[in-house]
This record gives sequence, structure tokens and C-alpha cells, in this order.
Amino acid sequence: MRRSLALFGSILFVAGLVLGFYASERNCLIAFVTKGYINFWTAIEILGGLAALVGIIIAIIGLLRK
Repeated sequence: MRRSLALFGSILFVAGLVLGFYASERNCLIAFVTKGYINFWTAIEILGGLAALVGIIIAIIGLLRK
């Protein structure tokens, strides 16, 4: 259970990171902060960052759980 949880968290982290970086190439998050305009790629970039954060948390829980 512990190893599979850490593996799932790592995979989720990498997928979120790749998705966030790809969306970052399409649209800059700074434009959202300065102009307040959100489009599809800005939302994908935010979701990719959240997925990476959740993946890190799950991986840490999987590594520390006994």
C-alpha cells in the first residue's frame, strides 16, 4: 500500500508538472494576474499546478506512512 501510494503520487506530480509546463508555453499565468483575463490554457496551467501539488502531498504521505 505504501509503495503504491508513493508511486501514484509521483506519477500525478510528473503529469501535473508536464501539463502545467505545456500550458505555460501556450499562455502566461502573469497575464491572468495582471489583466484578470482567464482562458482555457490559463485554467489548464492552474489545474496542472494543483495536480502537481497534490501529487507531492500524496507521495510524501506514502513515504512517511507505516
